Amino acid sequence: MIRPSSIAFQLAALALFALTVLPAESTAQVVVRGALAQSKEASPGTTYEETIELFNQGDTSRVVEVSLSDYTFSYDGTVSYEDPGSHKRSNAPWIDYGGSRVDVPPGEEVEVTCQVDVPSSVNGEAPVGTYWSMVLVEPLNQPSVSADGGIAVQQVRRYGIQVATQIRDTGTPELRLLSTDLQREDDQTVLSLAVENTGTRMDQPKAQIELYGDSGNLAFEQQTSPKRIYPGTSVRYRIDLSGVAPGNYQALLVLQADVARPIGRQFTVEL
Repeated sequence: MIRPSSIAFQLAALALFALTVLPAESTAQVVVRGALAQSKEASPGTTYEETIELFNQGDTSRVVEVSLSDYTFSYDGTVSYEDPGSHKRSNAPWIDYGGSRVDVPPGEEVEVTCQVDVPSSVNGEAPVGTYWSMVLVEPLNQPSVSADGGIAVQQVRRYGIQVATQIRDTGTPELRLLSTDLQREDDQTVLSLAVENTGTRMDQPKAQIELYGDSGNLAFEQQTSPKRIYPGTSVRYRIDLSGVAPGNYQALLVLQADVARPIGRQFTVEL
């Protein structure tokens, strides 16, 4: 299920980069191309495909290892990679991605096709809401180059592609605001928000903050980028308030979600 293609893949990709001191011409390697976030709506008992497009930037053939992992995360920065099928909302057992190793010729694109077979039941019941896992893509034979001092340095770029299955017309996200903390970090004043999804369906909320002065005038307004929150996971939003003049403000915080009910909070902020 691996074929050359020039079509950009449409999966959620998360790249983990290793720091190196290689010159630009020596960093050519296999990269994953395409959008950084996607999920697919599907009905129980159906099959669909997603693709991962690999491109070899170098002038020699490269080998890429493909594997599956469960993936969860928390607002405190904890990220867990576990055996596929470990958590109850894993769709890893549904995914067939063909062979575990892919040869990518120099200067060419190769498409890895993931076939997702959505079961009619999960643990004896119809699947509900969102199920997800991660396809790991790791180049194996990247070039090594001797840097200054004769030390061999190798750059490795490992990708984790999130594959989310949304069971059509089922499940509900339930957002919960865990904490709002004002933190001072060096020269920055940051409003930190921890948000959890206790429901059964993924959502991608944005956080918006408005600060009002003593006279009721709007002194500050900012909206964050949306963050993907799977069922049972949590994220942290950070809003920089460093540009706001010192003083006391009435704050209006709103979590605006795609599906879940919005959450609003009012509180006082002293800067």
